[in-house]
Order: sequence, then structure tokens, then C-alpha cells
Amino acid sequence: MADPDYTSYLRLLRDFWGEFRSVQRQQTPGRIPRLLMHTQRAALVALCHYPNKKMSSKPVYRRINWILLFNQTLMFISMVCGVHESSSIIDMGDDFVWLIGLGLICTKSYCMHARATEIDEVIRDLAYYDEVVRPIHDDEEILMWQRYCYMGEAYFGIGIFSLVNAFSLAILLQPLLGEGRLPYHSFLPFGWHRQDLHPWTYRIAFGWLSVNSLHNLSTILFVDLLGISTILQTALNLKLLSIELRKLGDLGSVSDTQFHVEFCRVVRYHQHIIRLVDKSNRAFYVTFIAQMIASFAMISISTFETMVAAADDPKMAAKFVLFVMVGFVQLSAWCVAGNLVLYLSGEVGQAAFEISDWHTKSAPIQRDIAFIMLRAQKPLFYVARPFMPLSLGTYMIVLKQCYRLLALLRESM
Repeated sequence: MADPDYTSYLRLLRDFWGEFRSVQRQQTPGRIPRLLMHTQRAALVALCHYPNKKMSSKPVYRRINWILLFNQTLMFISMVCGVHESSSIIDMGDDFVWLIGLGLICTKSYCMHARATEIDEVIRDLAYYDEVVRPIHDDEEILMWQRYCYMGEAYFGIGIFSLVNAFSLAILLQPLLGEGRLPYHSFLPFGWHRQDLHPWTYRIAFGWLSVNSLHNLSTILFVDLLGISTILQTALNLKLLSIELRKLGDLGSVSDTQFHVEFCRVVRYHQHIIRLVDKSNRAFYVTFIAQMIASFAMISISTFETMVAAADDPKMAAKFVLFVMVGFVQLSAWCVAGNLVLYLSGEVGQAAFEISDWHTKSAPIQRDIAFIMLRAQKPLFYVARPFMPLSLGTYMIVLKQCYRLLALLRESM
């Protein structure tokens, strides 16, 4: 796909619903218009948080991106300065949870700033099957899995988009129910954040924080969707690789030379996926680390604060329960997607073993098939070292550590 300009990215966003409905209405599996990652990337470009090689060549876009990053940092600093005004452990816990969330958003925004061009390469590599392996095909099984993946990503994205918008609305409406409160506990110089002292600057601060809240939540939404789609598309490619391996056994009585040509094509596909995972791990390295740390901290603190506030302040307790749910949803989405890659990478070896009559082929071909089986014993996974891979096992470990920290905090009270 050629590098489009800003207006072309906006057209991609505009055309999403029509493309989604066309795939949804398919009576029999057909080709999808494009990877959903193109739409997610277009949303980040529209938010001015995706300065890839093409967009960063535009001075205006590059300046806007830096202004937005500076604005996020300024908001984070104002919230850090407001922590000292907390009057209780519940209020301080509330401040810390918001800081963790905003810190995660800032980190992922800076990651997009630094890695956008690398992520473009990952998106191009994920289209390898349709562009190189099978440019022209009508295999119903392949098309069915591609459609399943597209619809799964689309439904998940639409659902999370709706929840994030409801969450944004709740954040903005909550201060209106109180007296002189901002959407976030922030500290501004000269008391500008206080409605009783400076009503006009308070209104400006309220508007600034509200607009930032909508923009920041939209940013992290599409960054996460882009990262999760990368993992899901990798899992899809591994599934297609397994199908291609099994289909080698259906070639019938072809010569060993013809079989070897087809087998080499599939092997190159396998090697491409291995390189793709390495490239994706580098591109999303900071994102993975920030997500694991933030999820652990947010779940631990929110659960502890829920127990503290349950008796005295049910409203705050409900708020912390919401934070716990947000942390669980984020961590679950990343780990479930990562576990799919881990599982399907192991299925590649089984698919190679299930090639019909592979033991009747020539010795060099048997050796090559055995090599694929051996390579598949080393699973592929998404990981940000020194942390463990994104998987359900890691998910359980994080929850256990959260429980231990929670028990320690309870004992210290």
C-alpha cells in the first residue's frame, strides 16, 4: 500500500464502516478489503500521534505532534503536583491510579513517536501471505480464517471504542455533580485550578483537562488496538502456515522436485513469520513493558483502595472497582492475544508431521520437514524482556503478584 497523505488517512476512516458491513454481509468467505490495522493507523494519524516517515516529512504535522506530546507531559506534571493536596489515603490512591493511567498513555504516545516507521514495516509484512505466498487464490478455508480474524478484530474494536467513550463521558460528568472539582486532581500555579479564587481560569482548566482526556483516551485506545491486532494477525499467519503445510500432502503424485518447490515456498513463509515476530517485539518493546508495569500497579492499588473505601465511601469504592476492571480488560486482551501466538506456533510442527506420506519422500525432503518440526519446538511469543511473554501463564503470575502485594499492604495498615 502506497504511503498516503493526511486526507487519504481520513478517507480510510470514513470508509471503514462500509468495508466492515461488506465483510459482514458476505454469504461465502471472500477477500477482505484490507487489514484492519490500516484503519487503526489512520485513526492515530488523525489524532496526530503517528509521525511515520511520510507524515514526519510535513513540518506542520511534526510540530503538532510535538505540541501534543508536550501537552501530555504538562498535564502529567500538573497531576503530580496535585498529589500533595490529597487529604486521605483514598484520595491519594485515586491520584496514583490516574497518574499510572496517564503515565501509560504518555509512554505509548512517545513510543508511537519513535517507532511509527518500524510499525509501518510490520503492517506491510503482515500482508505477506496475500502479496507473496498466494497473491491469487480462492481457498475457502483460508478466506474463512481471514474473515473470522477481521470480524473478531472489528467487533472487539467497536466494543472497546463504545466502552472508552462511556468511560470518557463518566469522567467529564462526575465533576459537574460536585462543587468546584476538575476532571482530574491537578495543581496549577497561583491557585488557577480553584473555582472559588479564579472562576475563569478554573473554567479554562476544566476545558483543557476535558479535551485532553478525550484525546488521550482515544490515543491509547487505538495504540492498544494496533498492538493487539499485530499479535492477532501474527496468530492468523501461523494458522495459515499450518494449513499450507497440511495441504502439501494433498499434492498427490507430484515429483520430488515439484514438492520441494512448494515446500520451499512454505518454509520461506515460516522464516518470514519468525522475522516478523522479532521485528514486532522491537517495535512494541516499550509498549509491552509499560503495559505490564501499569497493569500490575493499577490492579494492585485499585483493589487495595476498594477494600479501604468500601466501608466509608461506597462511591469511591465503586470508582476503584471500575479501575480494577479497566486494568483486567487491558491485561486480558494483551495476554489472550499473545497466548494465541504461543499456541499456534507450536501447532506448526504438528502440521508438518501431518503432511500425508511425508516419510515416502526423498531423504533431503524428509530432512527439511524434520527441521521444521524441530524449529517449531521453539515457540514464538511476544515479550518485552526482562518480563515474561504475553500469555495466560504470565497473566496468572501477574494476578498472583498483585494478591501478594495486596496482602502486604493490608498487613501494613
